[in-house]
Amino acid sequence: MSGTGSGGREQCWVINNEVVDPPPPAAPGKEELAGRHHDFIHDLEAKGLLVGAGPFLDDTGNRFGTGMIIFRAATREKAEAIANAEPYIAHGVRLLKLVPWQRVAGR
Repeated sequence: MSGTGSGGREQCWVINNEVVDPPPPAAPGKEELAGRHHDFIHDLEAKGLLVGAGPFLDDTGNRFGTGMIIFRAATREKAEAIANAEPYIAHGVRLLKLVPWQRVAGR
């Protein structure tokens, strides 16, 4: 596993972002960004870096806020490079909040 340290802890990172309102005028449209975002997540998965990703939903299944992506990276520098490549963040539509997280259980 990438970034596994002592005690079996795997260094992971959480992208927990905030929506920029209004979005930058030069940003691609919602549908285009959504497609790029899904491609980004699938690419992380293909590279073996994705731990999990998904939207926040309330008890009735309605979406609120954005969502969360958890991925593997050994260092903050590598994690920032990955997170800043996420299309919503790269185009200034969302502000990055990158939080370190160590996985000790689960797959």
